Amino acid sequence: MNVITVIHFIGALLKYLGLLMMAPLVCSLIYREGDWYAFAIPIALLLTVGFILQQWKRSGDEIELGPRDCFAIVGFSWLMAALVGSLPYLLTGTFTNFHNAFFESMSGFTTTGATVLVNIEAQSHAILFWRDFTHWLGGMGIIVLAIAILPALNVGGMKLLNAESPGPTAEKLKPRIASTAKTLWGVYIILSVAEVILLVLAGMPLFESLCHMFGTMGTGGFSTKSASIGSFNSPFIETIVIVFMFLAGANFILHYYSLQGDFSKALRNSEFKFYCLVIGASVAIVTLNIWKSVYGSFFSSIRYAVFQVVSITTTTGYTTADFNLWPPLSRGILMILMFVGGCAGSTGGAMKNIRVLIMLKKGYLELFHLIKPNAVLPLRVGQEPVNKQTVSEVTSFFLLYILLFVAASLFMMFLGIELVTAVSSVAATIGNIGPGLNMVGATQNYAWIPVPGKYVLTACMLLGRLEIFTILVLLVPAFWKE
Repeated sequence: MNVITVIHFIGALLKYLGLLMMAPLVCSLIYREGDWYAFAIPIALLLTVGFILQQWKRSGDEIELGPRDCFAIVGFSWLMAALVGSLPYLLTGTFTNFHNAFFESMSGFTTTGATVLVNIEAQSHAILFWRDFTHWLGGMGIIVLAIAILPALNVGGMKLLNAESPGPTAEKLKPRIASTAKTLWGVYIILSVAEVILLVLAGMPLFESLCHMFGTMGTGGFSTKSASIGSFNSPFIETIVIVFMFLAGANFILHYYSLQGDFSKALRNSEFKFYCLVIGASVAIVTLNIWKSVYGSFFSSIRYAVFQVVSITTTTGYTTADFNLWPPLSRGILMILMFVGGCAGSTGGAMKNIRVLIMLKKGYLELFHLIKPNAVLPLRVGQEPVNKQTVSEVTSFFLLYILLFVAASLFMMFLGIELVTAVSSVAATIGNIGPGLNMVGATQNYAWIPVPGKYVLTACMLLGRLEIFTILVLLVPAFWKE
């Protein structure tokens, strides 16, 4: 591993994080709430340290990234982002201890949305802005942002994109990887601006519109209100948020082609069709299950069912109802959706629809081979055959995901947390969703979790956001040997 290259890149990242932190600083100055120093100090620190670390690369040297360099850059960059992101919380006194500030920051950047804040409305505008802004940055990815800005990372940039991007593979839209990153960010910004405009037109104040756009497009879920989107009690606002959560949970490559007028790629895409099927079937079942038993009218039933199903499937985590009060079947479906997640190439988390689809097809082929052992049937997604290496990687991902889920759940139960809360807290954090069930449900938070549990859940957030392999490979002894 080229340590100098890794340090150089992290230095560049810290500089850009310092520049980006100027946004909440401006917010603080606009609202004159006196917490500007909580952003000014980290900005000065990040720009200084970032500049110093960047000097470790001699002028004229070319950046050549090997696989280990990419894993180290991505892993340590996200860890550093969460660490520096916790500084405003500590400097303002939002949290008086590191573990809470680090939990909240990691939850923001990994777009998890699990919070340890008890009274959200009591926070300053700048802190609320920063919480949601980290969702927006983490949604498309800090590394993707850096690749879009740093021309030097054209060399090895695709490796970085693959190490960070959510999904089995990252698709290259342009000949140069920096152009691909810029294109993805361009689509992201267009959708973001559109959502803000629509939310304002629907009656949501501009500040809240910005913050909830950050949470929606990043599929994060931090809100400016303790009651989340439900506090606005507006079917129009809920509809807008549903649409953009759905779009954020779909592959951004499809959005790029759709904006160019080529809708056929989305209509033919097997993962997107499966994504729509999962949401549609879940909405139908949940609606029928909560109709009469929870809500008297069919309109209310479908209104809350659609919002919660889309929110959980896309791993956004916004809420409009306390689904802890729903029947066991509805809660069970939401729990299953926590594992499915959004599409590859989206800002959503969890396992991803494409992996679930591949595993279902793999299972079917195994059953078919038991009936006709000599038959040769390639595994296909749509018209495209899936090679054995991809199937092997997907299978390994499933195995590791479940093993980590079980291990973390057992640890949470070891801390004395009851079964449903322990299991759903891990599912909600490793899947980057936010709210779970019971004591970490829609109207609850994670503030009461014991300190060791908070660190385990924080690790789950990072593992889930970086697709497990990127972090676990850093723990393999061979990684550090030449």
